[in-house]
Amino acid sequence: MSGLADTGAAVGVVLAAGYSARMGDFKALLDVGGKSAAARLIDALREGGAREVVLVTGHARERLAGLVGAGGAVEAYNERFAEGMFSSVRAGLAKALEITGGRASACLLSPVDCPLVPASAIKALLDAHRKQPGRFIVPCYRGKKGHPLLIPAAFLPEILAHAGEGGLKAVTDRREDDLLRLETGDEGVVLDMDSPAGYAEIRAHCARLASARNKGEADDPRDAIRRFTGTVFLIRHGETKRHAEGIFLGQTDVPLSDEGRRQATEAARELLARGARAERIYTSDLARAAETAEIIARILRAQRGGAFPAVESDARLREMHLGAWEGRFIREIKEAFPDEYARRGAHILTWKRGHDGENYYDLRYRAEKWLAEALKDTRELVAVTHAGVIKAIRAAFSDLPPEAAWSLDIPRGAVIRLDVRDGTREA
Repeated sequence: MSGLADTGAAVGVVLAAGYSARMGDFKALLDVGGKSAAARLIDALREGGAREVVLVTGHARERLAGLVGAGGAVEAYNERFAEGMFSSVRAGLAKALEITGGRASACLLSPVDCPLVPASAIKALLDAHRKQPGRFIVPCYRGKKGHPLLIPAAFLPEILAHAGEGGLKAVTDRREDDLLRLETGDEGVVLDMDSPAGYAEIRAHCARLASARNKGEADDPRDAIRRFTGTVFLIRHGETKRHAEGIFLGQTDVPLSDEGRRQATEAARELLARGARAERIYTSDLARAAETAEIIARILRAQRGGAFPAVESDARLREMHLGAWEGRFIREIKEAFPDEYARRGAHILTWKRGHDGENYYDLRYRAEKWLAEALKDTRELVAVTHAGVIKAIRAAFSDLPPEAAWSLDIPRGAVIRLDVRDGTREA
């Protein structure tokens, strides 16, 4: 241990105590670009300016012994790791205070799931902290929050005293006005490997970076969107069956109404009138979109006298997930959570409910990931989806500011045609 007697030292805290149950393998030691995930993250924290790194262990503690001491980290064993992640957060932050004699200026907290955080992002966080020392700071990629979270020393007692309900997010939600979102332009800060699919995406990202370096090029996942020239048809699903009163719909799965089916039929006729020829219709897998897409496809097939267009569903085209508020009456939410409902109104683009909830930037990120893949090797794209996704896709082609994109009106059953050449225009 180097010892941290000087005021202003920042400490990295890597959470690696969990069971890795969803992954099915021990995440901390998975290979990521030639290093274990934990080693890569420890190195990035140190190279970025953390004076010391705490590695929080628990399950399979002995397998991480090589990363302690000469391996670059100080261990914080969390004997209560089975209680969940917040127990590891407390163990790591307490160890950070211990090794600094209570004089740490900040902690950089990250789960081991996020091994691609670059040293440049750590440096940027610490630079921002020196300018605004009293704020939480989170690195972002195109507005989507990532890791690590920089926690100023002033908030450590509040976190350590927190009973645990709602985890760390319960504390940061109360401090929304004290949170600085720092744009990094690096997708590595948001990529995580909580599941095999996430790990596969991280490996693919590493391969793209290596290929780009070998060619002397920059790797940007949005290049496919920038290079695309052709036509995009975006169709919002038809009207859904009515509820007794207004609800937070989000990803709640509800079928079309009779009016919604009529709107889908009209959308098909409009596509025919506009000369759509795509052999595939992409759709959200939620019932209201999938049924709209099937109605459209059936009419187009009948007119064309063939088997196309095929319908392909993708969960990335779903509407924004509203967390625990999904499917609940708006009136009920206003009455039960007046303060949080008010925060939602004040921070409409960044607000999210719980760990499963999404905000506009989360939605935009997954919509753009889908779009970049779908645009490859095509000149015409047809997608049946939801208002939020359509807003994000339209913004992707025009660099429309988030506030302007969010305020767009997308009627149910609407067909929006984007002709993409040197710019985007709606036909």
